[in-house]
Amino acid sequence: MESLCNEAWAKDSGGHHRRFVAYYRVSTGRQASSGLGLDAQHTAICEFLAAYDGYLIAEFSETVSGRRDNRPQLNNALALCRIARATLVIARLDRLSRSLGMISRLMESGVDFVTTDFPFANRFTIHVLAAVAEYESRLQSERTKAAMARLRERGVQLGKPKRKVLRRFPPGCQQLSALARRDRSEARARDLAPLIWRLIAEGKSYRVIADEFNQQGIRPARNAPWSANAILRLVRMTADEFAPKSDGVPAKRIGAAQVRVSRCARAIGQLLLALRAEGASYGAIANELRQRGIESPQRRNWGPASIRRYLMRALNVTALRPLRQTAP
Repeated sequence: MESLCNEAWAKDSGGHHRRFVAYYRVSTGRQASSGLGLDAQHTAICEFLAAYDGYLIAEFSETVSGRRDNRPQLNNALALCRIARATLVIARLDRLSRSLGMISRLMESGVDFVTTDFPFANRFTIHVLAAVAEYESRLQSERTKAAMARLRERGVQLGKPKRKVLRRFPPGCQQLSALARRDRSEARARDLAPLIWRLIAEGKSYRVIADEFNQQGIRPARNAPWSANAILRLVRMTADEFAPKSDGVPAKRIGAAQVRVSRCARAIGQLLLALRAEGASYGAIANELRQRGIESPQRRNWGPASIRRYLMRALNVTALRPLRQTAP
């Protein structure tokens, strides 16, 4: 009789084997890195699917506390269940949530879910188990707080220990570190510049170049996906050295707005450097430009931040510096 019940339960109304979407959850990053908790849940779900002749269409896992409702991966799993008319399968009810309210909302959402340790639980049983899980979570929190209070009474300092000695760097260490990072950045730009300018000559946009770099596995300096702005920054850095030139002027237009900015930087660069050499602040320089009637390329009021950017352009900070000549 039990085998007939299992066979009937394992098939949907059309007589087809049920489709399942697995959801795994651990509470801490240490549990996720060890993989033991996830492996145990995965094993339980595989044994459940083998016993009831179901098949898995997707798996989702995340590291989050059982009392939190913000679950991006769980939302993705539920959305797939609704689209594919699948059943959400979890190892135990407390792996889904330790909040009675969240489980109640899930039961009212219309998405079927099942636990491997109690697959034939009805609504009343699920409510009881959810209440027990929530109560157990509250007891565990109270026990942890009581234990921490006892440790504080004994004088134990909890949390990350403070440094007894201030961390000090040798003189000039931070400046040398900044120079080393800049050298690495410029070396990376020089390596990528021929490829970037060849793609630009083929008529490809910055967005297309960024997508190709991402597809080809070319990793940027900070391991973040390439974007059009990142390609634009490399183009600006390498334009003077690698861009095709006509009569000494780069033939490739980086953009109308960039051209206006470059012209303005050349026009007021020496004035900015002279005012800065006299000790004027960024705000004072901005006021001086406004009094002289010099407009910004965007026709906005000059501000300290814009003065700083144009001073950097006047110092040619954003362009690649010439390679150091080695001594003969």
